[in-house]
Amino acid sequence: MSASALPPMMSRAMAFAALLLAGMCPVGAAPAVSLANPNTGTQIVFLGTAGGPLLRADRSEPSTLLIVDGRGYLIDCGIGTMRRMVEAGIKSQQVRTIFFTHLHADHDLGLADVMANDFFHARPAGTENVDIYGPPQTRELVDAAFHFITVGFRPFAAENPSGFRIVNGQFTNLFVAHEFKRDGVVFRDDKIRVTAVENSHYALMPAPQRKELKSYSFRIETPHGVIVFTGDTGRSDAVVRLARGADVLVAEASSRDAADLERLIKSVTAQMHWSAERGKKFRAHFQFEHLDTDSIGALATKAQVKSVMLYHYDPEDEADQAAYVSGVKKHFSGPVFAPDDLDRYCIDAGTVARCPAQRGHSPH
Repeated sequence: MSASALPPMMSRAMAFAALLLAGMCPVGAAPAVSLANPNTGTQIVFLGTAGGPLLRADRSEPSTLLIVDGRGYLIDCGIGTMRRMVEAGIKSQQVRTIFFTHLHADHDLGLADVMANDFFHARPAGTENVDIYGPPQTRELVDAAFHFITVGFRPFAAENPSGFRIVNGQFTNLFVAHEFKRDGVVFRDDKIRVTAVENSHYALMPAPQRKELKSYSFRIETPHGVIVFTGDTGRSDAVVRLARGADVLVAEASSRDAADLERLIKSVTAQMHWSAERGKKFRAHFQFEHLDTDSIGALATKAQVKSVMLYHYDPEDEADQAAYVSGVKKHFSGPVFAPDDLDRYCIDAGTVARCPAQRGHSPH
C-alpha cells in the first residue's frame, strides 16, 4: 500500500516516525527564527512569566531568552519553556548557554524538554556542547535530566544507532554543567559578562542547608545595555548594589501588596488543605523571600535603574496587570512593563521598547 493510500492519521504518524529515525525531529509549525542573523542589538524574549509551582493555563513558568547580536542565552527553564520556544519560532539547538538563578522546581523542570528537543540536532564541529551554569546541584540536575531523556531514545537508537552519538554503548552527553558557589563574575564571552550575587530567597532556610543551596541574582552586561534579573528574592542590599545603574531590572513580582498576599495565602491554604502552622510558614516565605510591587519600586529607585519589567507574577486579567504596574509606580518614576508570555523587547543604547512587529504591553 502506498503512503498516499494510508489513512491520514497513520500517514502522519509514519512520517513523524521517519523523521525521528532520520535524526530530524521537528520543533513545531512556527517559522524558525535564526538567531545568527545580521541584525545587531539585544532582545529580551519572555518565554514564561508566571510563578509556580502550580501551573497556569495562560502563562508558562519562569524562563527568559536573552538574544545578543543574534546569540541566545536562556535564563531559567520552568515548565513550558520548550513549547514557548516553538511558538516563538526559536530552535533549541540555537541556544548553547543556559543559566539558572536557583533550582526551585518552577525554574528548572523544563530543562529536560529543552534537552530532549535538542538531542537529535547536529551542530558544526566544535560547537556541539550546551553549557549550563548554575548553583550547587546543577550538575546533578543536568545528569538526571539527561538520563531521563535517553530512556525514551533507546528504542530509536536500537533501530538506527547511526542517528545518535553513541560511544561504548552509551549516549554522549553534550550538556555540560558548570557550578558556582560564590558572588562575582561567573561567565563571560565576546558578547556578555554575567555577575552573580547571592540574594535573600533562602533567608529562612536552616543554616546547614543554606551553606549548600544557593539562590542568585544576575547582572548581564551587553554591548547595548545592562539587564539585571532578580530571580526569586526578598529585599536584599546585595541586589540593590548589583542593580546599580542598570538599564533594565527584570523583577519577580509575587504579590501586589499585603492584601493581595493575604488573598493568596487563604486561597492556597484552602486549596491544599494546609494547617494553620503551614499557612504561617507560607506567609513568611512570601514576606521575606519574595518581592511585592512596593519592594520592587523601592529597589528600582534606590538602585537608580532606568526601567522595570515584571515577571514571576500571576495577574488575573488586564486590570490586575495594570495594578501590578501601578504598585511599582508608587515608588518608581521610570517606565514599567508588564509582559505576557512571548512578548519581546529590544534594547538600544540602554533604552528599552517593544521590538518592531511584536505584541506586548506599553510602559506605564
